[in-house]
Amino acid sequence: MDADSIRARIEHETAELRAKYPDMTRCDTAFSQRIDGGEVRHSLYLDMHWPQRQILLPGPTRPDAGAAIDAAFQEARRRIDQAAWAIR
Repeated sequence: MDADSIRARIEHETAELRAKYPDMTRCDTAFSQRIDGGEVRHSLYLDMHWPQRQILLPGPTRPDAGAAIDAAFQEARRRIDQAAWAIR
């Protein structure tokens, strides 16, 4: 996955997350790529904000960039859904 595809995928997933949770005021992302034991590993960090609330999520590392993005947003939705204050 090239840098433009990664950026577009993250922007798309962020827009979907914000549409599902309209009270969210901000969702910042940081994509990380590093070499661990000779293998490239990817992860996506999410910093999500609501009025008076914040969730910081270090996404799980994956060897595939797309899988890392999917895993981070899946975990974000799970964590938001579990937050008592996020339930309407």
